Amino acid sequence: MKDHWWAAEVAGRLSTFLEGAFSGVQFEVLPLVAYDVATIDVAWTDGPALHEVDLIAMEYVLRLHVDLCAAAGGLGPRIDRISKRRTMSPGVEGRLLKVLAADLNTDVEDLDMQRMYPLPPVLAPSRCCAKGLVGEFLDRLFESTSLSGVGQMSGGGGSSDSLPCRCLLCA
Repeated sequence: MKDHWWAAEVAGRLSTFLEGAFSGVQFEVLPLVAYDVATIDVAWTDGPALHEVDLIAMEYVLRLHVDLCAAAGGLGPRIDRISKRRTMSPGVEGRLLKVLAADLNTDVEDLDMQRMYPLPPVLAPSRCCAKGLVGEFLDRLFESTSLSGVGQMSGGGGSSDSLPCRCLLCA
């Protein structure tokens, strides 16, 4: 049986570390231990892309493992998996829809969610498909966008036509 204290301690430390690494983003970090498998569940809205959190979280947990195993003579509890879940706020969804509509030479109001559209130029580097639905394009665009601050998305200083972001799209 896994040591439940270890997963809870790692989750607490990881939460503090992530919030320091990505200022302005609130992370929900929960330990889950079942059937001798310890998982840390990380969830947030907007903020960094999944791969950015994955790199930092995996490195952080790995360092904790190494430190603990060295102190315990090579044995000790471990985290088996880190699951990540990033959701999109309505403000970010609206801005990304504006980017897609502009790329598809139409207005947001005229986008048909059931219609197949050609791949927009903004997603051309992904080479994902020749055609797709607006929802699919929106998900791909969100996955490739790393938002640097959530406060700016709700009208707190960011321009209404630009995304406060560090991705290639907005650079």
